Amino acid sequence: MTAPGGPQKIIQSRPRRVQLVLRDAEVVRGGVFLNEGQSLGPYLGSRKGGWVNVVNAEWVGQEETSNHAVIQADHILLATSLDGDIPVYGATAAPTPREVILALEDGSRLRGVLHLAEKQRLSDYLSACGRFIPLLEAARSPRDGTSGDVAVNAAAVRTIKDAKVFAPGAMEAAADAGGEPKPAAPAPVNREVVQRESGTLEVLTAGRVPDRRAPRAEPLIAHHTPPLVVTPSPGPELTPEQRELNAWLARHWLVQLGAGAQLLPPDPRTLPASPSLEEVWHALATCNEMADAELGVHVAAGFKLPVADLDDVMALALHEVPERIARKLNALPLRTDGKVLTLAVADPSSMEIEQQVGFVTRQRLQFEIAPPAEIRGAIDWHYAQAAPAS
Repeated sequence: MTAPGGPQKIIQSRPRRVQLVLRDAEVVRGGVFLNEGQSLGPYLGSRKGGWVNVVNAEWVGQEETSNHAVIQADHILLATSLDGDIPVYGATAAPTPREVILALEDGSRLRGVLHLAEKQRLSDYLSACGRFIPLLEAARSPRDGTSGDVAVNAAAVRTIKDAKVFAPGAMEAAADAGGEPKPAAPAPVNREVVQRESGTLEVLTAGRVPDRRAPRAEPLIAHHTPPLVVTPSPGPELTPEQRELNAWLARHWLVQLGAGAQLLPPDPRTLPASPSLEEVWHALATCNEMADAELGVHVAAGFKLPVADLDDVMALALHEVPERIARKLNALPLRTDGKVLTLAVADPSSMEIEQQVGFVTRQRLQFEIAPPAEIRGAIDWHYAQAAPAS
């Protein structure tokens, strides 16, 4: 029986091909059904129950396919259109492009462009974003090439900040001309925390107010004084191994430093049996409800050292330290004048860094502080940029 008004036109949607990079590093390609004109970020953030239906799903590198798969949206790190027929933002982009760098939960970095309204604050824009941030012209690493426009899971982002644009080779050109390249004084930084359903996001932007690099006049730790007494809260359910780890944590230099700043020690139940510095750092920051970068401010103050700017890196400094050594020590060369080499490190008391880098470069070393995960991601980024094109 025909409905009143004549035959009804049935609109059949077709699957649009997407690539999904999951938070465990798996890559899935397949089709998703979107309405005409619907953008990728809002689509992923509005799925009923948080589930995304993917047809003809292919797990890249695993030779595994499925006619139909259902993937949890929270487990998606990045999403992009394979055919360029799905926008990642709304129909009308705001007029002001802003280049930013996202520090992801795995320590890697993602560089791209956001479109903000005129004079809109970055933190206000992020507060208004849904669960996925639309990032244009995105690149995760120069070795990976440009990823194009992607939707980024905001829950997987630790920090987002303005990217700096430097003239390529400007500092090296100054050195060739006989000048002595001197780094500019660090610009003041505004630090804000955006509260979202998916968690907090630290936002760093250029500002005119002083940053928090020197919250105390005196260091939090003096190496000539006895260690501070840290009293952990073990609770009744600790195993003998966890109690042993708890005692080790109480003696750890980073936990000692945190105690001087009245920070709670990390819970040993959240850590593996032999945690790395990166794991202890993140656990200490998390249990005190701060970002890893904010803990870096305390560490810098404790050792009376500057906070490192991981974007301000001289190509000449990278050439002084082989990539394999930088990775082994998790130390990023920032700048050099031929006599003094400045490194971004997480542990400035490391004798291994002092000995190995000093031996290789024959330069006097100066340290600046950054979280270990961010240093690792910056090493990936900058050494890839410095590598000759193949």
